[in-house]
Amino acid sequence: MKKLLLCVLIIAAVFTFSSCTKEVDEPVSKTSENPTVQTTETEQSTAEDNRGMTVIINGEEFSVSLEDNETAKAFSDMLPVTLTMSELHGNEKYYYLDTSLPSKPKNIGTIHKGDIMLYGDNCVVIFYKDFITSYTYTKIGEIENADSLEEQVGNGNVDVTVK
Repeated sequence: MKKLLLCVLIIAAVFTFSSCTKEVDEPVSKTSENPTVQTTETEQSTAEDNRGMTVIINGEEFSVSLEDNETAKAFSDMLPVTLTMSELHGNEKYYYLDTSLPSKPKNIGTIHKGDIMLYGDNCVVIFYKDFITSYTYTKIGEIENADSLEEQVGNGNVDVTVK
């Protein structure tokens, strides 16, 4: 009796899997040699998010490569914005936002000049020197050519326009 039941189950399983395979193997539609690619709204917004943003400090524009994460998207949705950023530790400028952003903080280890990070869920930080840290941040992006960044941010508070 057990052998008969086992055989019936195996045969049923074979028919079930073979019918799934036939559906997967059948072509959905035939296309010409030059198919038209259609981009969905979601794909377009993702492409826009990955374009980056611009940071302007004392009249100098810096291009920023955005991270592909929810934090960078939420921050870019707030733009354009001008932040009066405060000095901290001689290596960074920071600004506390009025709203929280999604965050997934990680121990970064090494901070690089030009890193734009989120500390906690509402503090935007621009680093203008390299150093090692044990703090956790969520990366928003990175200034692509940060050679003159330290000179532009200067000492004390600085207005930073992000667009």
